[in-house]
Amino acid sequence: MSTTTIEDPMKHARRRIDGLQAFAHDAAADSSRIRRHVDALHREEASVLAAARTAPDEVEEKLGQLRTRLAVAENSLFADVADEWTTFADAVEDELRSWDIYLERLQATAAAKAGNARERAEAAIADVRTERIAVYDRLEQARADVNGAWHEQRNHVSAARDELERKADELSANLN
Repeated sequence: MSTTTIEDPMKHARRRIDGLQAFAHDAAADSSRIRRHVDALHREEASVLAAARTAPDEVEEKLGQLRTRLAVAENSLFADVADEWTTFADAVEDELRSWDIYLERLQATAAAKAGNARERAEAAIADVRTERIAVYDRLEQARADVNGAWHEQRNHVSAARDELERKADELSANLN
């Protein structure tokens, strides 16, 4: 894919990123979380552009990673601004599905690596998957314990989400 053919998908991605930032600002969402997501999205953007210049055969894969990371960020923001438990829980489940897709894409990238680099990447992906499972487990536990104290349960689930995001950001930075 040439640089000129990635212009439209990149413009679309930038509009979505800008929209995330504006929505987060307007909704008074957790600014540190959205900043982390936006930083990760900018790294993904840079990875697409670098691939367009140096490894054109990787552009589609990198665009796919950017798109799925955008979905993660959008679903995360929806969870952050949720004003009731069921909306929050549904948004977290959507976020986790987005993480699954993103990790599958990273797994495909790791499979193309050779030797120790592949093993390290696959181990790091497995570590992130473990964190993803921990978020789901925490969400299920919170569902069982919500009993009117959903803000407290939300905080527990969000702490697990923070750890997942941190691990995924480390992984992404190391793979790209």
